[in-house]
Amino acid sequence: MSEIQPSLGELEDAQNTAYENFFTARDAVTAAGERVAAADEAVCLAEKKYMNGEISAEEWEATLQELSDAQVAETAANENYEAAAAGAQAAAEAVEAKKQELRDSRVNDTAYVVHCARIECPFGMRESYLALDATHGVLTHQIPQMTVKDMILNTNIINFGGCHSRENPDVQAEIEKTNAIIESKKDWRDDVVGYFTKKWNERVTIIKAGIGLAKKLLGMKKKEKTEEEKLEEMSSDFVGECKAQFPADGEWLEGHEKVFINGEPLLLRRCSIMCSYGGCVTILLSGQP
Repeated sequence: MSEIQPSLGELEDAQNTAYENFFTARDAVTAAGERVAAADEAVCLAEKKYMNGEISAEEWEATLQELSDAQVAETAANENYEAAAAGAQAAAEAVEAKKQELRDSRVNDTAYVVHCARIECPFGMRESYLALDATHGVLTHQIPQMTVKDMILNTNIINFGGCHSRENPDVQAEIEKTNAIIESKKDWRDDVVGYFTKKWNERVTIIKAGIGLAKKLLGMKKKEKTEEEKLEEMSSDFVGECKAQFPADGEWLEGHEKVFINGEPLLLRRCSIMCSYGGCVTILLSGQP
């Protein structure tokens, strides 16, 4: 029998646990370092007192023992931190690998799509969900079934939080603001760096799976970029409001050919729909249990 593979939800739960362990381990390292520092300071003070006959040999030895114990604890905390960091990275990579597997299998997946299916857009700041306001009266696994006509922004397709597409007017406006900074300042680099730092802090997304890759790349020699390449790279971080637009008479492509609700083909996981700003919205999870 083939081994049952964990679902994306199970992997994400494991990832959350791994991140909790990582942050706990990080706090433990901080606490262990503070303990060592306090013990080291206590040893310095106790040494003076012992030399002056103010404390006994036993008290002096107890102070030294505490420093030794604190150093052992710090070593253990650092080892645990490294293991937790590796575990968090492995968990993030497992989640990303599962998502890629789902993306690769989507093209031929005819699973019915229901309320709360998870969706993606290459220009979105985050994943999002499909929703139904008024249902069509048909349920799949006791969850309202969706059709290819369920494509209204923020009624059916919940927005992706932000948009990176340069065809989005909001993004174009942000680019124009930075171009104005560049044109108006003789030495504009500090302004641009400050601007992008602010933008980066405003972003919701966290690129978890890229941490390990970034570490590997640190050892590689970087090719010097031209000023044009630097500007191109920076402009990819511009974020505008997600105002996805779809044709009023449009629909999701590749719905069911034979099963309909009120004349509308059922929505399948293989379906996709193009936003007028260039993003192709696809279905990562069907929403079924």
